[in-house]
Formats: sequence, C-alpha cells, structure tokens
Amino acid sequence: MAPTAESASAASFRWDPDRYEAFAEHRARPFHDLLARVGAVSARRVVDLGCGPGTRTVSLARRWPHARVVGIDSSAEMVDRARDELDRTPELAGRLSYEKADVVDWTPDPEVDVVVSNAMLQWIPEHPDLISAWLEALRPGSWLGVQVPHNADEPSHRTIRELGACEPFASAMGTIPHTDTVLAPEDYAGMLLRAGWTADVWQTRYEHVLTGPDPVASWTAGAALRPSLDALARHDAAQGTDLRERFHQEYRRRLREAYPPVVSGGEQTLYGFSRLFVVGHRPD
Repeated sequence: MAPTAESASAASFRWDPDRYEAFAEHRARPFHDLLARVGAVSARRVVDLGCGPGTRTVSLARRWPHARVVGIDSSAEMVDRARDELDRTPELAGRLSYEKADVVDWTPDPEVDVVVSNAMLQWIPEHPDLISAWLEALRPGSWLGVQVPHNADEPSHRTIRELGACEPFASAMGTIPHTDTVLAPEDYAGMLLRAGWTADVWQTRYEHVLTGPDPVASWTAGAALRPSLDALARHDAAQGTDLRERFHQEYRRRLREAYPPVVSGGEQTLYGFSRLFVVGHRPD
C-alpha cells in the first residue's frame, strides 16, 4: 500500500483512503486470490505489511481466529482510518491492531509465522533485499504471501512516466516515485528456493469492467498517479500555476484513447491489470 516513511517516495505524497477504496471490490480480489494459496492452518502472529485502511486486514484476523494480527503502514491517513474502523469489529478486540511504521525498518519477531503484503512492495526499489531478510529471519513453518502490480508497461502507468518526462511538468515535479520496480517472476521464485523455502509464483491478468467517466484515470488517481498529482499541486501552490490540472486533463485525454468504452456510446470500460503473486513456505 503506502510506500515507506523514509524513502524518497514516501515524503512526496499523502494517501486518500476514500479515493483508494473507490474500487475496493476490484482491488480486493487479488488479495483473496493470494490468501487462498497461503496454507497456514494455524498461526500465532500475522503481519499485514502495507495494510492501508485495514479493510483486508480484518479478513486475516477472521482467517486465523487464534492469532494476533497487526497491520503496518507508513501512511498516517491509512492507519487512522483502520483504527477508526476497529469499533465495527468488537469481536476482534485484543487480537487486531494497527501501527504506523516504516516497512524498510521492520523485522519479524520470533512469534511471527505469517507475513502478507498486498500491493505495497512495488513502491520500494530495494524490496528484494527486504524479502531476502524476511526469509532468513522468519522461523521454520512460516508463510510469506506477496502480491504486487505488474502493470508498469500498460498505458495507465506508462503514460504517467511519458507525460511526466515532458516540460513543463518534469521540472515542476522533480523526482517522482514509480511502481516499475517489480522483478521477473523467476527472480522471486529463485529467491525463495535459494533460501530453502517452497516457491509458488504466478501471474494473473484481470479484466476489470469499470463504469463512469474516465474510470481508468479515476483508478490510478488512488495510487499510481497520486505522487505526480501531489507534486504538481505543491508546485502550483508555491508558484501560482495550474500544472496539476493541465497534467491531469492531458492524462485523462490520453487514457480515453487507450481505453475506449467496450460498446460505442456505452459506459463500460475494460481495464486489463496484471499482478504478480509470490507465496513461500519455510519447511519445519
């Protein structure tokens, strides 16, 4: 979910839980597909890295009813939302909690036996090193489940980089974090196997049926597009310009060409989104 608090990507933008959750049903499906392959029957301590607003962390507490579950995110906005929602799940009181922390600095304690990270590690260029450290630190019998978008070359994401490289936007934005840091599937599988873990790695392409005006641009505005828009908003506030709106208008225009409605004059748009799944188990 949110990037790390100390990385260059973290300081550049703020997360909006409402905007991110606008496509909650679509975003939830990869999480549940990931969780279906995590074979832990029982667990003592489960950690959700990049938990966001906690919507899916709750399902971890219900999946493992005897475990202590903690959601970790670097975004204060996301953690505050997750904590606000705790009152809606009184049956999980004492077992479910949330922490604002930097994932780069996180190390599993001896009780942790399930680690899940859904759509977060792509924001961290050094995430392969983090995964390697977790594989070494997690105790025998542990499970690791990771899902990352594998969509960097699709128009929705490629257009952000292409437009951001043009003036006057490039100078105004400076260095912007992007999510094109994901390795090839075989790299993650090899990482698991070399550490003595089992490896279950696969890719899935979802064809999301979206409705409404500019639906793909609305989707990316909740995550991939957000660093660029926020950087331009700060520049506009300081310089009295309107670059954010100009950028956003051109981005929406290009995406309307790349993702036309399925039926002419209709409101249904297909958004193909590829995701990479990495599941490992450390044998006892």
